[in-house]
Amino acid sequence: MSLSSPGLTLSIEALFGHIRPALDIIDALGPTDFSSEAPGVDVKPGTTVKVPLSTVSAASAFDASTNNYLTGGDTSWAELTATHYLQGFDLTGVNVDQGVNAARIKQLFSKRCGVGIAMAVKNAIISSLDGTTQSTGVKIPAVGTATLAHYDGLAHAKDWYDPTEACLVVNGAEYANIKQLMHAAHLSASPQSIAEELGFKKVIVLAGMTARACIVPYSSIGFMARVPTIIASYRESGVETDEKSGLSIGIVLAEDQATNKQVVNGDLWFGAAAISASANATTTKGIIKVGTEA
Repeated sequence: MSLSSPGLTLSIEALFGHIRPALDIIDALGPTDFSSEAPGVDVKPGTTVKVPLSTVSAASAFDASTNNYLTGGDTSWAELTATHYLQGFDLTGVNVDQGVNAARIKQLFSKRCGVGIAMAVKNAIISSLDGTTQSTGVKIPAVGTATLAHYDGLAHAKDWYDPTEACLVVNGAEYANIKQLMHAAHLSASPQSIAEELGFKKVIVLAGMTARACIVPYSSIGFMARVPTIIASYRESGVETDEKSGLSIGIVLAEDQATNKQVVNGDLWFGAAAISASANATTTKGIIKVGTEA
């Protein structure tokens, strides 16, 4: 069955437009597995899935004496538990009598569902980054004391990651401090300008993150999404896919005849997994949660 109500069919483009900022963050940070056809990966309640993540370092020259051909690469299998997220709205006959029409349903559903899913996605990213190991090998002074030179040093704090392929993710307080320093130096303080100044591919601001800053080499965090299986009979149901990212959202319109009400929800399984660098940021390579100098 596919969607047919104008209020829903017209809302799809706007819905993904509201999710787009979160998808842009995902695209910059790491690889995605949004395909509903991926073999052997069934996402069910409580299921933990192993996903391959790896930071990229320089290729090694072949050494016949040690036969390092058989050494292999440094790929870590991270555990990812997807969570079932849903967001939508309900509509009663009284609402229709009061003037709710397809245009207002489009606005309501695209906003509630799109923004709600985007918030859940960002929270999953924040949780993964906050869960990494605090670094003792890469530290800067406390917020308010750190200078632009300290932030400039993060791009080359270790030689095993390429900053032009890595993102610097900061919380709100850290971003405010960097902006103040950039303004004091008469420099533009947009995230893009800060990234260019500090030497990273991108600077991402996640205001709710507890960690002050994380250096995220590409593919040290990964994402997976699936549309939950629908077996019940609903008034309308369908799967809509964002052409750019491949992310799919399941949409269901159900009815509660006892209260003369329709309920619409967009839902998906979504999860993020991260590989953390060791505290010294050398033994194990991955995301570096920047520490604070004493």
